[in-house]
Amino acid sequence: MPTNEMNTKIFSRIAIAAGLMLAACTTEDVIDINPAERPEASDIDAVITVDQSTNEVTFTLNNPGVMPVWKIYTAGDKPKISTVNGYHDIVTVAGTYMVEVQMSNRHGVSQGSKVYEFTLNNTLVDFTPYMRRLTGGESKTWQIAADKPGHLGCGEPGSDGLGWWSAQANEKAGTGLYENRFIFADNGQSSAGLYTYDPGTSGTVYLNTGITSLPPYSASNPGDGVDYSAPAQLQETTFELTVEGTDLYLNFPAGTLLGYLPHVDAYNQPKFKVHSMTNDQIDLSISNNDIVWHYILSTGGEPPFTGFKYDSEFNLWKSATVADPTFFYAPGWSQIADPAWSLDGAAYTVTLSDATTDTWQAQMFLASDIVSSSASHYDFSAVFNASENHNNVTVKLVHESDDNVFYFAENIKLKAYEDYVFYMSDMPGLDINGLRLVLDFGGNAAGTVVTISNIVFKDHANDDGTVLPSVDPEPDVEWCDPLSSQNLWYGVTYDPTFFYAPNWAEIEAPAFTDNGSLVYTIALPEATSDQWQAQVLLHTDLATSSDKRYDFRLTINSNTDHNGITVKLTQEDDDNIFYMADRVKVTAYDDCTFRWTGMEGLDISKLKLVFDFGGNAAGTNVTISNVILQEHIGE
Repeated sequence: MPTNEMNTKIFSRIAIAAGLMLAACTTEDVIDINPAERPEASDIDAVITVDQSTNEVTFTLNNPGVMPVWKIYTAGDKPKISTVNGYHDIVTVAGTYMVEVQMSNRHGVSQGSKVYEFTLNNTLVDFTPYMRRLTGGESKTWQIAADKPGHLGCGEPGSDGLGWWSAQANEKAGTGLYENRFIFADNGQSSAGLYTYDPGTSGTVYLNTGITSLPPYSASNPGDGVDYSAPAQLQETTFELTVEGTDLYLNFPAGTLLGYLPHVDAYNQPKFKVHSMTNDQIDLSISNNDIVWHYILSTGGEPPFTGFKYDSEFNLWKSATVADPTFFYAPGWSQIADPAWSLDGAAYTVTLSDATTDTWQAQMFLASDIVSSSASHYDFSAVFNASENHNNVTVKLVHESDDNVFYFAENIKLKAYEDYVFYMSDMPGLDINGLRLVLDFGGNAAGTVVTISNIVFKDHANDDGTVLPSVDPEPDVEWCDPLSSQNLWYGVTYDPTFFYAPNWAEIEAPAFTDNGSLVYTIALPEATSDQWQAQVLLHTDLATSSDKRYDFRLTINSNTDHNGITVKLTQEDDDNIFYMADRVKVTAYDDCTFRWTGMEGLDISKLKLVFDFGGNAAGTNVTISNVILQEHIGE
């Protein structure tokens, strides 16, 4: 996705027994208790969503101002218990399971309950998604998530370990806990790998005050009833993921440390139940039958950006009527049966059984009744996850009946089992009566499973509270001298053609001048209103290859503001084969430079560079300069 130099924008809890003090209730805590105001079970509105690719289940209560009490029956008659709204659990065995839900407020717990069911289609036998998330495919460093409430906590047996006490953000600062680092590395095994415990800058491990006989650590226990820190050394060992019953566990050899040490059993047998694991957060618990301790690990740094808020009242996609997906699935350009697909809440899962080789051989269409207007600006986001690497997924948001009228047409690269958050912000609006999202997975490996979730389309003027991520610096690309042989565009022979049609009535072509040294000027005397009413096309004999990668850059200067100049680098005789097709914003009299880097190569014998200035003001003069097309070197 391009980056504009001028205005940078990517187009690409009260512990028991364990030495903590039990909090006392005061008379003020209970003075207003009224059993008649307990919540009613009949009002319970719960949603249970299942990620069938990872067997992770999420439990959400939609009622405001109350707390859920989940009783999850996945292991006989004894339920798992949690009071967390949005609780996650990994259930490893296929089947249909019962969940009993109650609500509570300060007046008490609802007398009755509601019972829900959820179904898992597959027994978890492939640990690949979790190994990938844990190690990043190579090596990945984790730490205690100091900024998250509940990053350390404890609770009753059979619970998630948060019911009795839950640490608030940074509550354990100064203990050395937050300086510890946990490094998981892939060494080619399917469910095991290498683990390093690094005490970090503190050089200590944090222990529960109840640990009084565990040399050498217990020598640091002052015996004052308060948890303590003890010197610790770097440990290099192993880890393993295992399944017991319906639960997933993260196991270490005896004596391995993972931040806080709550009891001696956790040292002798460090076996942690995995409640949830994403690319950025892991929820774990460990039990010795008397108490359950809860941990949250994170990768540190800024909170991960997950796109615009799907559940926001401003999300037009969520409130729209969206038709079931349709497909064009044609390995070798021979159409076969549509891919299997499912919709679970906000997530589509598509299984691409057969491999394809070329762009547009695995298309998916999502048609909606969303109406957009040229009088507004819009935001879009969606989250993609694939079971295999895929270097060239096309994402296109278009007019319901005209593929040439679109908000964007982007190619993105997916890494196996890693979420890719695609977003666009502040896009100039288009007059469209039914938006259609077009996805293409052409080039997929056989058996690829793709999830598309949390699709958001909203008016940019409606703030849903999303904080956009900090813009990454420009990729480390060394640009060649524009006037050198490394620039494939330098000295290119081209033939310009035009389509200039205010109100769709074609008039005389705009004045076009090649000023030499890669500088072109276009004079647009008449105003246009719609995309594609002011096209300039440069037809060349330039060829590119699929065994290479490419970078493209240019600078645009205009004497008028323009909210959406289209830049498209495409195959001469097939506009559906392209490197990019983006609408870029230009501020009057500013040199606005746009870059597309590391683009996967396409086998194209003749390139065409297309500009469209549709929507321009009368008397617009545009200069395009420093056009560079080069072979990409590096990552």
